[in-house]
Amino acid sequence: MMSEKTDLFSTAVVEIEKREYNHPIIIGGFAGSTMAGLLSVGYLIEQLGMHQVAHVRSHYIPPVAVFVGNKLRHPFRIYSNKKGDTLAIISEVPISDLGLYEISASIIDWARSISASEIIILDGIPVDVIMETRKSYCIAESEELENCKKNGIPGAQSAIITGIGGSLLNECLVKGFKGSSLITPCSVDIPDPGSALSLIQAITLKTGIKVDTKLLQESVNKMHEEMSAVIKQYADAQAKKTGKPSEESMYR
Repeated sequence: MMSEKTDLFSTAVVEIEKREYNHPIIIGGFAGSTMAGLLSVGYLIEQLGMHQVAHVRSHYIPPVAVFVGNKLRHPFRIYSNKKGDTLAIISEVPISDLGLYEISASIIDWARSISASEIIILDGIPVDVIMETRKSYCIAESEELENCKKNGIPGAQSAIITGIGGSLLNECLVKGFKGSSLITPCSVDIPDPGSALSLIQAITLKTGIKVDTKLLQESVNKMHEEMSAVIKQYADAQAKKTGKPSEESMYR
């Protein structure tokens, strides 16, 4: 089953199985200036035992195959949990700017056709360092922003969401569909599991979806230990050169 158009060169959501949905929340993460959204949604898919139910087909999506979970897959995929109340949209490839409107319009039209309740985009704010602690922030219209604040998620002061995530939020505004984004600082130079942990914790606060974050927390702890060791080694080396004692690591 396809949404609306069906010719070869059209953009469409292609369902690979017909099923019933229960007013699902849709969570999206995409390749962008950081890996935060992509890592977070990938982790959600694994931890919630989701399986692929559809993909997005468009000549604006690069003609590549992604090898994930020992299977060849489309680069722009939609997953569902067993209950059909949570969906995830993920894409590991960048989308041509020329196709952002067409792709986002097709996704929101499909979301409305299955009576989805809202879409939440997960994204990262590019930073140059690994942060020891961090917060996630909400971007939404006034009413939803207040709901986020009540659930312990502060509103962002200002932000621009680019790429397919921003295009989807814009389409939500145009079509009166509930959409929001959760963003958090994310290192652009070093793998940063802490950004994914922060976003998933925010998803739990916002939606009540329970996700086991033990593996992510272990990755964060390991990253901080490794960074602490590297920083200490560097500080000790500098101290030997200057004859001054090394400063305490920021990770202690």
